[in-house]
Amino acid sequence: MPTSFLSSNVKFLVHLRHRMHDDNRLGLCLGAGVSTYFNIPGWPTLIARIAEHEAIKGTALLEVSESFTAQTQFLYQRYLQSPQAAPLPGEDDVERERRVRIGWLDLVHECLYRDTKTSDEDLKGHPYLWALVPLIKASAMTINYNFDDTVERMLYLFNNEQNGKRDDKGFEVIWSPSSQFRRNRGVLYHPNGFLPLEKIDGFSENIVFMEQEFADQLADIGAGHYSALLSHLAKHTIIFLGLSLSDANLKHLLRVSARQNPGTFHYHIHWCPTKPSIDEQEAIRKANFSTYNLVTLFLDSEEIKQLATILVMPDEEFSALCDAESDGLLTDYRYYLTGPVGGGKTSTLEHIKGLATFDEWVDRRNPLLGRPHGDLSTSERESVDEWINQQFRKKNRRVTSARDQLSLVDRSPLDPLYFVADEGAVASRAAELLRWMVPSKGRITHIAPGHLIILKCNERILKLRLANRGKTYNEEQLKIQSEAILNMWRGHPATIIDTTNMTPSQVVSKVPEAVLFQEYAPIDFDLLCKKIAKAGN
Repeated sequence: MPTSFLSSNVKFLVHLRHRMHDDNRLGLCLGAGVSTYFNIPGWPTLIARIAEHEAIKGTALLEVSESFTAQTQFLYQRYLQSPQAAPLPGEDDVERERRVRIGWLDLVHECLYRDTKTSDEDLKGHPYLWALVPLIKASAMTINYNFDDTVERMLYLFNNEQNGKRDDKGFEVIWSPSSQFRRNRGVLYHPNGFLPLEKIDGFSENIVFMEQEFADQLADIGAGHYSALLSHLAKHTIIFLGLSLSDANLKHLLRVSARQNPGTFHYHIHWCPTKPSIDEQEAIRKANFSTYNLVTLFLDSEEIKQLATILVMPDEEFSALCDAESDGLLTDYRYYLTGPVGGGKTSTLEHIKGLATFDEWVDRRNPLLGRPHGDLSTSERESVDEWINQQFRKKNRRVTSARDQLSLVDRSPLDPLYFVADEGAVASRAAELLRWMVPSKGRITHIAPGHLIILKCNERILKLRLANRGKTYNEEQLKIQSEAILNMWRGHPATIIDTTNMTPSQVVSKVPEAVLFQEYAPIDFDLLCKKIAKAGN
């Protein structure tokens, strides 16, 4: 039986819905592919129309270079030689420059909208864009690399149908990268400029369309002028839709963002009516994630519509949809980070912003945790164990209560067992943990299961890391702990990441890669804890 779109992508859909409905941190970045339904031309067609225009007559110039930006630069220079751009009597240079610039924009506008479908029926008939309007309204910012105002006209229509005529149009349009927004939601940003169907609605007097303008934009990114956009990419999960990733400036922006924020990832919808082979998909997926932190989904138009519909539906409707699948669908994905002290668990968690996360401790850290467990006196050990028990109870309650999300948890529920020096005491410690995390009269009935990710590291490197944090461990203590961890989970499904020769950024990016692309293999920690506790009887 073929798998459905929902079952094939449920982990990604759960994550995207959490970012939209719970965090309000989901946004869109739109490219030319979303506008083709409306007969808005892509670059090759638009450039050909401009070259054929009566004011240009520059078709031969298209043969000089295969670069679209260079071709546009040539056509603009040809326009400057036309009678329309000739100086007028009494006109100074500033007046002429502005008149010529507006004339060029008028020419581009004419070629852009020459055959465009503009009716309300056309707007609502788009294969998937109309279904995404609620997300565009709710998200902090939608990035639109197109000049046209199709999305804005959709929002006008949607708002009128939903709320009737009102004074507030419900969205804001900007094209400057450093603008301060008036709104917290519904901002539409056109990095390459804005040319609406009705110019009275307001347009940018410059568009990024030629070689020089793209070069300036790239320089501006390097100079930090797009810090607001980079900040947006750092804080939000973005779905890139209708883009082929051929824009050098966009790729540069994504690469800068990936290097600055290795724990933040986004989604790229690779539109394909006919799917590439599994091997080809895997190659593209790995390349996009390793270079740009992009999760690539290979979808056709109908699947994109399903994606949009599932994203915006209410929680109850989504739950019912998952339940209706054969055997139902899992919507709770928990990943536990474990490993020796200094292995990088906490620092990794701090840098991963796109997932729901649970810190190592709920309350302020107990000072005794800075010392090896074996060096503590009996009373100190009892005190710190009781404090740890309380922390694991609180965290298990929170983790168990979380629903419909991808969550990353610092430390597994059984991590305290690593620090029991006497093997005979492991069973009693497990029983103690079980009593605390699953109290007999509490509402939590089990220890939350989850997929285990083990960060392992050479003991010498661990010792150096811990010394920098003021923690006193020797290599022998760390070796014993590392071996205890690996021995405890031997035979259980787990992802092991060796961080010894990795930079912090590499470790940070490896964890989301495991979460997103590896098969979810949860460990039943509740059952395991009971087995360990029973073994001591």
